[in-house]
Amino acid sequence: MKRIIIILLMALTMTQGAHSQKVYKEIMKLSQDVANDESKDLQTRKVATFKVDALVYMAMKMNEVMPDSTVKTLDYEAYAMYDFVNLYIKKLGEAKNKKAKAEVGELFKTASLQNPRFNDMDLDLVEAYIRTEGYITKFSLDTYWTKALEQARTELRAKGL
Repeated sequence: MKRIIIILLMALTMTQGAHSQKVYKEIMKLSQDVANDESKDLQTRKVATFKVDALVYMAMKMNEVMPDSTVKTLDYEAYAMYDFVNLYIKKLGEAKNKKAKAEVGELFKTASLQNPRFNDMDLDLVEAYIRTEGYITKFSLDTYWTKALEQARTELRAKGL
């Protein structure tokens, strides 16, 4: 249901040239709600926390490095990040054993690392989720999410996953 709402919001944004970040804001709200919901399990909340941090980083860097970028760019990237993380969680859940789970994790981590958006040299920040134990979202915050998602999908097809 949430995915349908986001797709509809994205379509509305694209067709009307909206002046606000509707998709970005909706994904942020959904992610914050899950991250703050203590009735959810810890792993689900950590994934949502990653999404919130990725969205905040993305907006901050776009404002800093690309102040003239369009609202659509932020919306596209926000949706691609949301889709990337959700696809990762889905594929991780479908993996049948530890080796398969490790392969999925490596595929998505590599797609994230090989597609930087801002070439941010603050590795302590952008690789915080990779370097910190206890998070399954081992991705760089500095990711060009549309390209990383495309790479992940291509590699998943090639590997038959």
